[in-house]
Amino acid sequence: MRNSLQDYMDLARAKGVLAREEFEGLVYHRFSDDLRRYLRGTVVLEDRVVFGYPKIARLLSLESGIPRHIRGPFYVEEKADGYNVRVVKVGDMILALTRGGFVCPFTTDRLPDLGDFQAFFQDHPHLVIAGEVVGPGNPYNEAYPPGIEDVVFFAFDLFPLDSWRPLSPLARYTFLEKYAIPQVPSLGRFSPEPGDVERLKGILKELNRRGVEGVVIKPQGGRQRFKYVTPFINVFDIEFSSHLLAELPGEFFTQRIIRLVLAMDELGLEGNGELERRLGTAFLKGFGRAVEEFRTRKKVTWTFSLRMRSRERVDLLLRHLNRASRHVKVSLVSLEREGDYWRVVLEKRFLKSTGFLASALGGSFYFD
Repeated sequence: MRNSLQDYMDLARAKGVLAREEFEGLVYHRFSDDLRRYLRGTVVLEDRVVFGYPKIARLLSLESGIPRHIRGPFYVEEKADGYNVRVVKVGDMILALTRGGFVCPFTTDRLPDLGDFQAFFQDHPHLVIAGEVVGPGNPYNEAYPPGIEDVVFFAFDLFPLDSWRPLSPLARYTFLEKYAIPQVPSLGRFSPEPGDVERLKGILKELNRRGVEGVVIKPQGGRQRFKYVTPFINVFDIEFSSHLLAELPGEFFTQRIIRLVLAMDELGLEGNGELERRLGTAFLKGFGRAVEEFRTRKKVTWTFSLRMRSRERVDLLLRHLNRASRHVKVSLVSLEREGDYWRVVLEKRFLKSTGFLASALGGSFYFD
């Protein structure tokens, strides 16, 4: 192992931000927080580094933000509404790493269904594919875009091991189109000129109508990325999260309302009565659903099903999910064999919401 990497690992261990993990006999280390050039979620596999995926800057105004931050041509891609993974090969194993640097038992198990990763890594074992897993039957997101029947994968970046130097979008398109690995839809090449910004606004109106989350803007030749979301997705997020009003920080909801208003203003969608009605209904019915469930079952939950190939990885997934939060307890409801898969039904019990409603409906008082 290179001395510089070992030095960083020793420093991270001393600061308490390096965790030793194991997956099916493979020992690896992950950075649980940023340490200089090694971002949270960076993973050391044997003597190779999979860099943590950096946060993407958010633009709240296309008209002023694009010319301020982008000087030359840029590519625009659809933003997929799912969860982020990095796919990498180590030895004979192809693994899916979560944003936090864990090997995800579920995604790793389902990779053969999501793309021909074997063929890709046989030719390019030194590369890492970053992508989004989208759709129902996943263990992380209750919400998903309509029209999808099972989890799917969309690649959105490609970069080498031991560095964060992503290939340009155009190079990635060429690289991956030879393999059966889906990519996020490309919306084309643009410039910061006012005419192109207006053209992008028109595209976003159509994406909003179709229920697409938004776009990611990638300047040609640069590592910086920018995201911009549609008005629709902000209401959609609140609809699927408002039953957890007592669970999530208030900023989760206020930030989405701010984005909603600003995007509606910029795209000329003010006075959209449908979105306004949906927003109000989302808050009232969402949390009302949590109250009703607590009255009948004495808990607030989300029950979901997924498919997995390996019975052993079902147990690994349960342990993985129960490590993620002290406020969410995941339990196995049922497990049945269906052809080549196991049909797994899991229940997430939200402890903060359950405790809050037990206290509030039990007559306790509090000061605010």
